[in-house]
Amino acid sequence: MGESLPRNKALENILIEMLSTRERAADWVKTDAELDPESQRLMGDMNRGDQASIQKFCAWVQSLEQDLPITVSSPDGGRTWKMEVEEAGRSSLPDRDSEMLDVMAYMLFDGPEPGPGNKAADDILGLGLPEQLRKDLADPR
Repeated sequence: MGESLPRNKALENILIEMLSTRERAADWVKTDAELDPESQRLMGDMNRGDQASIQKFCAWVQSLEQDLPITVSSPDGGRTWKMEVEEAGRSSLPDRDSEMLDVMAYMLFDGPEPGPGNKAADDILGLGLPEQLRKDLADPR
């Protein structure tokens, strides 16, 4: 991604900060959280899943050849973030990029839940779940 994509670069910086926050959380879970071993394992699994999803979003943003039609802001100085998607610009995105944008907005920016046909959601939403729960959700019997 070149410097000619300022929205994507700003988003990438926010994602890197989110990843750093998750890394600090992982250290806290290991050393300071005073959790029982099972809770510590589950929290570690979920945090590793969060990190993996953020890394996927970073790689995706870095691969884009056009600036995303977004505005990202923080009402509290960077503790939480909100993302607004400009629907007029969304129409120029390939389907996969639009799906990734929806999943990222939902997972990291408190956006609406992606629709049931969103294949990117299927790939990413389960990353932070413990293995048995992920299996149970995938097999709804």
